[in-house]
Amino acid sequence: MVELSCTYVIAPREPMRVELLFSHDPISFFGGVNAADGRVQDYRHGNYQHSMTDKAFAFPFGKGSSGAGLVLMEMARLKTAPAAIINIRTDPVILTGPLISKHFHDQLLPVINLTEADYARLEGKKTIELFPTGNTLRAFS
Repeated sequence: MVELSCTYVIAPREPMRVELLFSHDPISFFGGVNAADGRVQDYRHGNYQHSMTDKAFAFPFGKGSSGAGLVLMEMARLKTAPAAIINIRTDPVILTGPLISKHFHDQLLPVINLTEADYARLEGKKTIELFPTGNTLRAFS
């Protein structure tokens, strides 16, 4: 187990333990993710065809389209969204999806930022634990 310092941009309502899908690659949700099934559809991405549904999806930062937040909102509606998002730097455009889903649909998608060094320590981990308060995240092999 590794305990990492983090910043909860949007914290979970209660402690949660979920499977981790880790990536070194940034992602564009608009065009890079199939909202209908939660799978990465960008063939150039390291997680091509992997599902992020109900997993903590760790990617360093978003890239591309201003429609990313809308894709995340649609994924939340379809129940194909990740259980949490972990970034080095969360793009404000991506953050709009979780914020609007929380406000209008009462669906909470935790968003967590880590330092670059701590983000790298997630590689190879299988599950993570998130907490509603504090500034730590636990990762397990």
